[in-house]
Amino acid sequence: MDYAAIIASTVDVALTWGPRLLLLAVTAYTLRVAANRFQYVGEGEQLLVKTVSGKIVHDGPVIIFPSLLTTLSYQKRKGISLNALQYVAVQDSVTGTKTIKQGPCLLLLGPYDVPGKVTNATVLDSRSSLIILDSKTGARRLVVGPVTFVPGPHETVQKHEKCLSLHANQYVLVEDTLSGAVRIVKGEQTLWVQPHEKHLGVKEAFSLNGNQQVRLRDTVTGDIRCLRGPQLVFPGSTEEVLGGKVESAIILKTWEYCHIQNKETGKIRVERGEKIIHLGPNDVVTQQKKRAYVIDTLHAVLLRNRETGVQELIQEPQLFVPKAEQEVMEIREKICLTSNQAIILKDPNGNHHIRFGSDDESFNGSNVNDSNGEANPSSFFLPPHWEKVTLMWSRGRRREKRDLAITIFDTRPQYMSFEFNCRTSDNVEMVLEGTFFWEVEDIAAMLRFTGDAPGDVCSHARSCFIQLISKVTLQQFMEQFNNIALQAAQSDDTFYSQRGIKIHSLEVTRYACADRSTAVILEQIIAETTNRMNRLSCQESENEVKLAQLHGEEEQENAKTAVLQIQQAHSIEMARSEGTAEAEKCLAFLKRIEEDCGSDDDGMKLRSSSLAEELWHALRKAEAIKDVSQGTATVYFPPKDANLVLEHRTD
Repeated sequence: MDYAAIIASTVDVALTWGPRLLLLAVTAYTLRVAANRFQYVGEGEQLLVKTVSGKIVHDGPVIIFPSLLTTLSYQKRKGISLNALQYVAVQDSVTGTKTIKQGPCLLLLGPYDVPGKVTNATVLDSRSSLIILDSKTGARRLVVGPVTFVPGPHETVQKHEKCLSLHANQYVLVEDTLSGAVRIVKGEQTLWVQPHEKHLGVKEAFSLNGNQQVRLRDTVTGDIRCLRGPQLVFPGSTEEVLGGKVESAIILKTWEYCHIQNKETGKIRVERGEKIIHLGPNDVVTQQKKRAYVIDTLHAVLLRNRETGVQELIQEPQLFVPKAEQEVMEIREKICLTSNQAIILKDPNGNHHIRFGSDDESFNGSNVNDSNGEANPSSFFLPPHWEKVTLMWSRGRRREKRDLAITIFDTRPQYMSFEFNCRTSDNVEMVLEGTFFWEVEDIAAMLRFTGDAPGDVCSHARSCFIQLISKVTLQQFMEQFNNIALQAAQSDDTFYSQRGIKIHSLEVTRYACADRSTAVILEQIIAETTNRMNRLSCQESENEVKLAQLHGEEEQENAKTAVLQIQQAHSIEMARSEGTAEAEKCLAFLKRIEEDCGSDDDGMKLRSSSLAEELWHALRKAEAIKDVSQGTATVYFPPKDANLVLEHRTD
């Protein structure tokens, strides 16, 4: 194949048709550009054309062909649709003028208009308001609803506020920020605060009843005015409430009082019930309502005069209210001492006075003389500047604490327990427990030498015990611990008498070894001793029972012997009585037979007597048979007694 020829023919064709094809392409492109340059502007649209001389706007509907020579650029834009609650700010970019376009409308801008953001208008109800600031003039204005608000070109919404609805018992203070003046607005109304004003909060007026008041002080002049109920009080714009609240009247009962001071004069007055007190403008309560002091036979009031410092004791029964210059230092109770009690008093000079009680009904507080020759009633009030002397005594079994305050002393004998450790001569440590039966005989001596009587007694007794027990062994102590206790109590009477104390008895109630092993041995010894004593007691009890049994048997036998003797005597006497009666019967029977026979012959008399005797025996046998027949016995008669004849007859 001849490639060279092919190439040559192709070049010829290109040189012939090239310009034609180029012209054809340019023509096609030009037609296409011209077709695209035709702009159809519909309804609600506009075409902004920028030419060499300025900007022009074509509003639709229209067909525009921008000039190819004078048009620099063009742009299609839609109009801004605004409803009734919308607006837009439009600014002329040439003059800088700013206008507000409000709906409802279809906004078509001018060639130099620049739109802002579409904004909804502010709808205000009847309780809403707006504070509008004009940025051009700096003025502020108040827009009150109900309204649909659209701001001006240079206006901005600075604040959205609600109106203040004031009730009949409410008020509000409104301050003018330009002049500083404050005004008061009372209800019942609706308050709109102006742009140059601010309110200080809604407050409640003071509703006063018949026993209430409010005191208002003017902060400008300082004047105070008092308003009492019943009423509704609104303070002035420059007034403030003293105390910040409504004050109730002071209601005093018959037994109540209070102190009130006038701050203007400084004078204090005492108000006593029954009354109702309203404070004055300058009054202040220095002492709240208190109950009057009841003074009776058992209570008195100790007063001190604030001006002179003199103390006074009020004893007269009454309902006492102190004066303004009087200060109640103490409510003193009457000291009533029984016959076994005593008390120590100290006067302002430091002297001690001892007073004793009495159980004598005729005494009844009458005066007697104490050791110093002064009046000494058994029931009395402590005079001013006098005080009771209190001694701190030790307590506890070992007297380890000294915190028992004793003011009234018991002079009766009393028990006191103790416990301490000691050692025997064979070095056995013992723990002793016991009791004192002691008595304070001389209170003056006790006060002079000691302030802790039970502590001294226990300490001294412990010392005596330690000395005595250290000289004996454990066995000796167990055998004679009661004697050791007696020696310890009587070893040093001077120590106790010097302190006015008398020890009646000292007894050891329990002892034990401090060491555990020794205590076990001691417990065994004590247990064995106790068992031996128990066995002895049991044996003695058995012997006593047997002896009592023998004595009982002896008495029983003696009683039986006496009974037998009495029965025997009764039997003999009964037999004698029966025999005598039988003899009398027989004698009477015989005499009757003899009388019936009436014969003077001795033989006849003898036969009559024999016959009477047989007849008597027969009658007695008949009575015996009759008695036996009435029972269950069987009677046997011998032939002789039956007097039966046996005959054999043969006929």
